[in-house]
Amino acid sequence: MTKIISTISSKGGSGKTTIAILLAGEWALKGKNVLLIENDPKANLAEWWKRSSEAGNVPDGIAFETALTGRSVDDVVTRNRSKFDMIVIDTPGVMSSQTNAAIALSDLLIVPVQPNQDEIRAAGEAATAIASISDQDGVDRPMFVVKTRIVLQDRALEEYRLIRPVMASFKENGYNVTLSQTELVQRNCYREIRRGLGTLQMLDLTESVKKARAEVEKLFAEVEAMLALEEA
Repeated sequence: MTKIISTISSKGGSGKTTIAILLAGEWALKGKNVLLIENDPKANLAEWWKRSSEAGNVPDGIAFETALTGRSVDDVVTRNRSKFDMIVIDTPGVMSSQTNAAIALSDLLIVPVQPNQDEIRAAGEAATAIASISDQDGVDRPMFVVKTRIVLQDRALEEYRLIRPVMASFKENGYNVTLSQTELVQRNCYREIRRGLGTLQMLDLTESVKKARAEVEKLFAEVEAMLALEEA
């Protein structure tokens, strides 16, 4: 059965596109057919796909389409649902009709958050939007929060320490929110793939890439567990 995942945040630059590429690469590596959908007018995912195509780095097992309206993303998903194991939608960096349409289609919503007040506020806005749409159609959609672009100094910040209790507060108040145990460290190789190098899983296994691969595999295992839990 096809699973649909959307990366969402009302804060641009949060790491949505990077997470979409990393997870798509991991599913493709494991033999899944993956469709990536660009739903963000800023087109960062489309730019990665264009650069990778021009450089001959189109990843095996991954296809790409653009759908920049709520109606078009619904059409693309409907047309492709039977063709792919996984569909990953990269939504705009703002809560919008496109984002709402993607939420309504999704089995799991992945929300990146960095340790600053704007990002934490954006995660709260995402939780509210997901809960509102879930209330409307009676589908309880889980929200999976991932700390992204973390550097060593971040762990001393008050905002870093706030992320866990804020997400716990949402959960205590009835929101279906889970904070990932894995955080994505700021790594050069995550930026490099965005320049047209395909997916992380296609890079040569330098020590840096090995560390990134181990990190992504842990995150991937958590996402897979979330999807299995929803299916049970």
